[in-house]
Amino acid sequence: MKKLLALILILLAITSCSEQAEDTNTEVEEIVQRPYSEYLTCTPGNNFTPESVRAMITEWNQLDLDDSLYFAAGHAPLTESTLAGSGKVFWQLFWQSKEDATQAWSEDPSEEFLAWGEKFQDVLTCDGDGRRGYDVYWGRDNDRSGEWEDNTQWVTYAHYCKFNEAGNFEALSSAAQEFNIYLDNVESGTDGPFTFGVYLHNNDNPEPYINYDFFWMNYYQNHDDAQASYERFAQTGTEMQATFDSFSECEGPFPSNSYQFLSTN
Repeated sequence: MKKLLALILILLAITSCSEQAEDTNTEVEEIVQRPYSEYLTCTPGNNFTPESVRAMITEWNQLDLDDSLYFAAGHAPLTESTLAGSGKVFWQLFWQSKEDATQAWSEDPSEEFLAWGEKFQDVLTCDGDGRRGYDVYWGRDNDRSGEWEDNTQWVTYAHYCKFNEAGNFEALSSAAQEFNIYLDNVESGTDGPFTFGVYLHNNDNPEPYINYDFFWMNYYQNHDDAQASYERFAQTGTEMQATFDSFSECEGPFPSNSYQFLSTN
């Protein structure tokens, strides 16, 4: 039976040995998927190099991964410090459901996983116990959204958001639809976000993450596209920004370089 990648269960095992929101807008449900996603905070080791990470990921893809794990990504923030602290990177998992993720994490790691974790423990260690779970609402329902699956490298621009007194899921859902209309009408070129995702807590996530109500992620092909898009929004997005401001307060954007980890081939 296929086992969970359980990156941290493996690495913690090695270490220990050595020392809802209710859906209120059916239209949104019709145009987005809602997978379950988890983030693991990871600490680079003394052998953390592009070459060693590629080798680690290549061998991870050769392991017997759980069928319900259908996508994984790595994110390297460009800011010196993040909500997780300084010098951290992130491993993101996409599951068919939270129940699938829970079942997979409950499985003991195989000998192959343990060997893989031991081999690369000087490259990367991750906090599986502190993993964070979210429902993901994809924002784009157009041809460009397919680029999420086609690209092995992209950039992510994150906004950390809190609801104000008028904020709720219905207002957020309506704003996502309005943002789609804005993108269709204004960002018709190739440098707009090829998709965006709204992440809402679906777990007992730790501080400081739980202090935010949702995370808005804009995904671009590269940083030049992102810069052009944000500059255009500053010029043309006054009404759209007013909509966001009417129900929320957001910090950011916080950029990261993002990479496909789980091979879809």
